[in-house]
Amino acid sequence: MLIVWGSKGFEKNLGDTIIQHECGNCNNHVTMQGKELGRKFTLFWIPIFTMSSSHYLLCPVCGAGKELSKRMLATYMVNSED
Repeated sequence: MLIVWGSKGFEKNLGDTIIQHECGNCNNHVTMQGKELGRKFTLFWIPIFTMSSSHYLLCPVCGAGKELSKRMLATYMVNSED
């Protein structure tokens, strides 16, 4: 019997934040966005569970930003679900 397992990266847009400012990278006045990046364990190409994830506050124009804890990012989200 052959068991196929591995991992797959994912990117989840969390939506707009309450932070509006001029991006230091592209100089556009923007509403920053939340994003989650991570990897999921797969079994027969079906995602089973999240192995790791990171949360970011990003400029929607150029993608520049910084990593934050999940809790800290949740405080800045417009519709926080935590």
